[in-house]
Amino acid sequence: MAKIKDIEFYNFRNFKNFKTSFDEKLNILFGDNGSGKTNILEGISLIAKGKGIRNSNLTNLIKKKEDNFLIKYNLEIQKNDFNIEIFTEPKNEKFKKVIKVNNDSSKDTLNFLNQSISYLIFLPEMERLFQASPSYRRNFLDRLIFSSRNDYNRLINKYKKSLLERNKILQSYNIDDDWLNRIENEICSLGLEIYNLRNSQLNILNLELNNMKNDHNFKFDVKLEIKDNFLNNEISFEEYLLNLQNSRQYDKQFGGTKFGPHKSDIVSFINNEFDSSLLSTGQQKTIVLMVLLAQCNYLVNNKKINPIFLFDEIGSHLDKHNRQILLDMINRFEIQFFLTGTEKNLFSFVSTNAKFYNITEL
Repeated sequence: MAKIKDIEFYNFRNFKNFKTSFDEKLNILFGDNGSGKTNILEGISLIAKGKGIRNSNLTNLIKKKEDNFLIKYNLEIQKNDFNIEIFTEPKNEKFKKVIKVNNDSSKDTLNFLNQSISYLIFLPEMERLFQASPSYRRNFLDRLIFSSRNDYNRLINKYKKSLLERNKILQSYNIDDDWLNRIENEICSLGLEIYNLRNSQLNILNLELNNMKNDHNFKFDVKLEIKDNFLNNEISFEEYLLNLQNSRQYDKQFGGTKFGPHKSDIVSFINNEFDSSLLSTGQQKTIVLMVLLAQCNYLVNNKKINPIFLFDEIGSHLDKHNRQILLDMINRFEIQFFLTGTEKNLFSFVSTNAKFYNITEL
């Protein structure tokens, strides 16, 4: 169980020098747009693998006219304190993210950190999740898988790299058949693993949502599915490979790979009647919050993982149903929450003791 006790920013985003401590339970950051609320959440999210909640280029994280950024954290893991430092370091004319735990950046230490911290994230654009692009919905699902499997991003990146390598071979004048065969075998293996993990994740969410009906008055019945004509054939490795081989000419002409988990979509059916894309913004937000609640319940009770919640601009479109789901999360789980909004009164419904931060006045 991980909790962030305090944080310091140096030359990070809009902050020259900023330090604050956090409550172990509920932290609410409010202030004007552009004051830095999301930047604080982004800084918190950088402890995990990857580029944070915005997936930003590291160069964009450095305050203008500065050469580097530094973030210091006091992180509590299983009631032990760890000093974390994150900063950028030049490498091959680019920047790489460096993480040190108690001044140690060894592989074992970083593995310990990655296994100890997990995030569940809400971003404002998720209010239109089912009207966004399929790639955005895939990324949403992949974030949920990553919250319980910290090696999942390595699988996704390896798969994408293999697709690019295959495309490069197909576009070359002299095709190396042995290399192409090896790449296509790898794509099949990785693709099937991604399909299986995504299907398993949706089955988990559907089961959790159904089980939680008994103690939560959800506004909708929700069923999540993968939409993928290729996957619907229950494809085997041999069939997958044969399809790849047969599509070489097509893929060479049009670029890319015309089927696989990178082409899947995630759909949600409401009350077994209609698609979630027909819902209003506030109603789509309800579905997203239900899914996050279900995932958190699974992580805490089945995986023994206590995630940290990062909810950016959560205050808008909070009708009574959304407020109830959010309150249920806060009251149900002994985990740390970070919520942002433009005004303090947006969170007047929170009865639990909370620590409020006026970011505009910092």
